[in-house]
Amino acid sequence: MSFKKTVTFTANVSDYTDGTVSARVQAENKILGDLVTFILSHNLGISIQEKVEIGSSKWAGDPFYCSTSGATTDVNNNRMAGDFYFLGRGIAKKCLGLSVDNHNLYIALTDTPTHDLTFSGSMGNFARVPCAQMRNLKNSTFDTNRFSSISNVSFFQFPTNADALSLTITYWKKGNILVIRSNGRNVVISKDPYTVLLSGTEHYRATHFSLDDDFLISLATYSFSANNGSYSSNVALGYAMSYSPFFVKIASQSIWYNIANENFAPTSILCHLIGSSRTIYSHITDWVDTDSNGLAANGNMPTVGPLMFPRIANNELYIKKFYVPMTYPAVASPIKIGYTPGKLNAENVYSLNGKNYVCLNNGVIGLFVEVEDQGD
Repeated sequence: MSFKKTVTFTANVSDYTDGTVSARVQAENKILGDLVTFILSHNLGISIQEKVEIGSSKWAGDPFYCSTSGATTDVNNNRMAGDFYFLGRGIAKKCLGLSVDNHNLYIALTDTPTHDLTFSGSMGNFARVPCAQMRNLKNSTFDTNRFSSISNVSFFQFPTNADALSLTITYWKKGNILVIRSNGRNVVISKDPYTVLLSGTEHYRATHFSLDDDFLISLATYSFSANNGSYSSNVALGYAMSYSPFFVKIASQSIWYNIANENFAPTSILCHLIGSSRTIYSHITDWVDTDSNGLAANGNMPTVGPLMFPRIANNELYIKKFYVPMTYPAVASPIKIGYTPGKLNAENVYSLNGKNYVCLNNGVIGLFVEVEDQGD
């Protein structure tokens, strides 16, 4: 049986000549286009909602500022970016964005540029997920924020001095679910329901969001201390919406970070932070690190945390259903969550009750996706 497959995309820098961007950027851009074509070939119910091409007005100006003029202080403007792709189900819905900038292939949750530009950048626009997070940012703090939240993953880094460029990804499938992996990063795309999960190499942290549904946020209903004359503060009302579900708005610690130096949180239906290394928010979920033994001194044990796993034997694995955050009625996710008293290993396929699951991370607690044999 062969659950895992690999595919390689290639391009030669010498096949291109310098123009608006360098020959190297064009070669990288060719590989990016091949990756997009590969994703779309798997009948996932998504399509290109928008494409911003090299040299176009949105590429050169707002929102990407890729030309050598009109740059912002937050994004690099050195003509190192290629095309920008936005895959999804609608121009005004949240999309999966793909780009290459400064030799890094980024995959992110984002608005389309057309939808992004309808917002003024005000702190009141909580539904906005700025698409400029797909760029190489000048400010390291902004990079830290977006990567720690997994709103953006650096999926692959191209070499800067080789003529032959290549990107090899591993992938798993089952029906209308596709799992792709590179550089320790995972992207899971599902047609039913229309969801995407992004996860990085640190711990088992991941962001899970819907490509269909928005749960719109207003300052009046979702600020922890809102009091605008029409509403009592959420503290007084007994709400905790600035902390659960997951940082709908925290002025100092928002999940999303706008390049205009403003904190943003996306629509809450779209995002679910599953894990982190910090224990400060352990009343919300388990935070278990992936140290060498799968545990961390500052992490909660799976059986005593709010994930409510049962106690199991040392040679057992327990996997349970997970839900797309904030769906009502609840929509089951293609992602499962589980644990073992031993150690889980990323890319291993575990068999349980006649089904096979690929694990996306190392550690005690893992994220799992059901997969099927793809043959030889």
